[in-house]
Amino acid sequence: MTEAKEVVAETNGQEKKNDEIEEETELESGIIRQVEYYFGDLNLPRDKFLREQVLLDDGWVPIEILIRFNRLAKMTRDPEVIAKALNKSTSGLLEVSDDNTKVRRSPEVPVPEMNEDRRKELSNRTIYAKGFAKDGTLDDVLKYFKQFDEVENIIMRKYQDRSTKKKHFKGSVFATFKTKEQAEKFIENKPYKYMDTELLVLWQDDYILQKQEEYANKREQKDKKNKEKEIKEVPEKEEFKLPAGTVLHFSEGTEQMKREDVKEALAALGADVAYIDFKVGDKEGWVRLTKENTAKGVAEKMTDGKVKIADAEVVFKVLEEEEEKEYLEKTIEEMSKRRKNMKNFKNSKGRKGGNKYHGKKRKQDHEDHSPPKKVKTDS
Repeated sequence: MTEAKEVVAETNGQEKKNDEIEEETELESGIIRQVEYYFGDLNLPRDKFLREQVLLDDGWVPIEILIRFNRLAKMTRDPEVIAKALNKSTSGLLEVSDDNTKVRRSPEVPVPEMNEDRRKELSNRTIYAKGFAKDGTLDDVLKYFKQFDEVENIIMRKYQDRSTKKKHFKGSVFATFKTKEQAEKFIENKPYKYMDTELLVLWQDDYILQKQEEYANKREQKDKKNKEKEIKEVPEKEEFKLPAGTVLHFSEGTEQMKREDVKEALAALGADVAYIDFKVGDKEGWVRLTKENTAKGVAEKMTDGKVKIADAEVVFKVLEEEEEKEYLEKTIEEMSKRRKNMKNFKNSKGRKGGNKYHGKKRKQDHEDHSPPKKVKTDS
């Protein structure tokens, strides 16, 4: 999960007593803010690891567990220092055990239920800002927002490099203010600059809607290109050219007769068969030969227009002129449909299996100790 909102001042290396007192006050303030963030309304409901710990001991979590968390550990790994700081908290959110070894969220301050109204309320005080240095850190962003009204949460938006598997900052964040009024004030007072770059600032909902429209347009354009490509690649009916004088119709066959039987019998007469339009169980069908004007020659070799196939005297006749033209046109239409369907099937199969990242949600910035929350949008 995203770490807390306060940036702790670095020591200046001087050893004056006053500086030490000031540093201790700053450290305690940072510890309080950090731990209150961990147990706060935004982080606790989505922090799987911390939720599991809370369930173990009536809400109490050992401070020894908390110092495993990266940002708190950078401040101090001393449980006594942490307990001393948390005992000075005045927010009423946290309780420290009598022996100063555990901390929990006060039972008097229940975690808000994450329902649709709650999501809408959070969204109404969350803004999107883009233009931060891509090599920047969370502390850099926190320090920038510290000059404005209190920001409750910062999510650094990141992407994973597919080759190196490393995550990189996109230069954009989602920032949730403490109240809707503070967020409105921030939006109304733009423009803002980070270093020399003007920030793009939007409401989170407006940003998400904008990205959804962009994705829809991209999909529409992609579908349009695929359709145009299919039209170019799939031949139209008139582009298929089947030779004339090649079709024989046969009848009075048996239900046991197979295509192979027909082909073998005609091959014995010197026929070069291109296709046999016939289903097992039918007693009639059509044979299309490969070479133009060869059907009559094959028929002339038959005795009374008959050929013995599978113990039956099968009757053949040559299709001529309009009858053959009608049959060939129907055949061309069927061939065109089959080829188009096959092309669509291959494209669909390629889209489903070609990109293992397709359709997956991106992950947000998160802490070391808990699984990341997923984000639907890209910059």
